[in-house]
Amino acid sequence: MTMKQTVLITGARAPIALELARSFNEAGHIVIMADCLHLTIARWSNTIHKYFSIASPRYENSKFISDIQKIIQTENVTHFIPTCEETIFVSEHIDIFNCKVWTSKMSLILKLHNKFSFTQFTSPQFRIPETQMLSDFSDWNHSDAYVFKPCYSRFASSVIINKKINEGHFSENEKGKWIAQRKINGTEICVYSVWDNGKMKAYAAYHPLYRAGKGAGVFFEPVHNEDVFKQVKSFGEEIQYTGQLCFDVIVDQYNTPYFIECNPRGTSGAHLLHEKLADIFLTEGLYKMDESKEYAIKQILFLFHFVASFTQRVRKSKDIIFRWNDMKPYFLQPMSMFELGIVKFKKGVSWLAATTENIEWNGHEN
Repeated sequence: MTMKQTVLITGARAPIALELARSFNEAGHIVIMADCLHLTIARWSNTIHKYFSIASPRYENSKFISDIQKIIQTENVTHFIPTCEETIFVSEHIDIFNCKVWTSKMSLILKLHNKFSFTQFTSPQFRIPETQMLSDFSDWNHSDAYVFKPCYSRFASSVIINKKINEGHFSENEKGKWIAQRKINGTEICVYSVWDNGKMKAYAAYHPLYRAGKGAGVFFEPVHNEDVFKQVKSFGEEIQYTGQLCFDVIVDQYNTPYFIECNPRGTSGAHLLHEKLADIFLTEGLYKMDESKEYAIKQILFLFHFVASFTQRVRKSKDIIFRWNDMKPYFLQPMSMFELGIVKFKKGVSWLAATTENIEWNGHEN
């Protein structure tokens, strides 16, 4: 049996953080959570020992780091798992935290986070669709054969796809910050994996059957593609990765996988590993998902796919937020939405953008 650990989990706004907290608590460990939002879904969970409100890594980076240091010191934290995009800010300071930090060095994280540098860095290992900076793109007569997206973006919120556009669609400033990527028709697979110094500790993959908007999945159908698994395993071993490493992959009609982007942080694939998560981080072995179980964020699915939420398949799936022995996070979700609404209207952004606005790492701005 693993000795009792004290685990700090940041990004408490995210369902994956709640999933992690519940798993570590059920395994007998002490869970500390923190976020720069106050009314996060995980805050209400009875599985956490303490909750800390901390500074925004995007806007108050120095204070964010000092807040983390203080928590680690005062709470005797042994493992620190950042879950969302605050991971990138943490990666710059791994060496100053007196505990096990589940991410890699910033120099590696940035190569993976930037959508253009990812394609250049990984092209020897993965099959990558033709990708170029928008400033170098000239095939406007066939623009509908490409996907256009910012180098730094999330949830596919800014993606332009299946649309004929011309060069005038973009400002001169945008041309140095966007990419044009050849569109691959096929089935999307979202990969989640956990690593420790180049050793794969967990693997899960899913098809986002339903989404909130264009990007964020809210229904997770387990899928396994052996070729994708082998390529991810080989890549993580080669770069000696530590932390959560996730990919978006398109498998074409010939069953050929194309890796289109990377998230060097947690994603929804963690839900498919469910109660195994604590053991994944704290014990030896390679853990894989149960391919027979489907998961959903049912309240959000209800809002975006009202009719589908009543189908037998969705009803039989396991809700990610609801637990009989930990019900507050489910019923207090509207409070989290209220706080995000304040961010939305103050910053003039979409609902999805509001969920990450104060933790985003967008390159040059920092």
